[in-house]
Amino acid sequence: MNKNLMITLLGIVVVISAAGLYMVFSGPDTAKPAESAKKVVVQKRNKPQTAKVKVQKKGRAQRVINQSHKLDKPDMDLLPDEEANLSAEMKEILAQLQDALDDNNLRKVSELAERILITQRKQGQDAVPPYVREKAVEAIGFFLPDSLADLVGFMADSDPDVLQDVMDKFAEAIDDPDLGDRELSSILTSISKVLDNEDAVEAMFFAIESDMRNSVAVNTYLTVWENGTDIVKSKVLNSISDFTGEDDITTPEQLKQWLVENPDDPDDDEFYAGSSADASDD
Repeated sequence: MNKNLMITLLGIVVVISAAGLYMVFSGPDTAKPAESAKKVVVQKRNKPQTAKVKVQKKGRAQRVINQSHKLDKPDMDLLPDEEANLSAEMKEILAQLQDALDDNNLRKVSELAERILITQRKQGQDAVPPYVREKAVEAIGFFLPDSLADLVGFMADSDPDVLQDVMDKFAEAIDDPDLGDRELSSILTSISKVLDNEDAVEAMFFAIESDMRNSVAVNTYLTVWENGTDIVKSKVLNSISDFTGEDDITTPEQLKQWLVENPDDPDDDEFYAGSSADASDD
């Protein structure tokens, strides 16, 4: 055998051996990297907020227990030294608030709340003593969430204790377990047009993030984004990011597209239906 033929045969053997070693050590799937990558890219992403929402909503039954105190009507009685310093007008307001509570008369409570606010606008915050304002907030709180519009009027109160009572009632109202997410959305979209208190705005967005299915939350975001106060609009993108788990949603169109990719779960209707959902759990 001549020298050139020997070199050629040796080269062929080396090539075949190298190919065999490659097949042994590379494994059967190595030849398909592009297809595997494509499957990962097109895989539908899971709803990032689902676990958070359902963990939050599991406390619904407990919140019913915690809100049982709402069955007890507040009284408008003051301490002796507080009452002694009241004007005849303020005594009349408290007496009428008590009558309205006894008669379950929300309309009368609303009228008296507006009377207090008008007096303050004309004569200053201190024209109505803080403890009278606190009693008015208690009366309003008894009728929540129906009296939420009256409560919002007290969110500019200058007294920190009164304002804290207002915020506590507000948080309680929008966390009411008897509210379905559509009812909650209607309330929040209405008050978003007048909310200027930062804590109240944060509470509003937390309610959207925690207590609504995807379709209702998206519709709520779209409405408050367009019609809310400046402070509501300034915080809407942060809340959307928290709800969706996406940082790049900056337009209504992108939010609508997110909903197309993340539709409601089949059992969401019952889960977010409010009091009817609680009844079905018994």
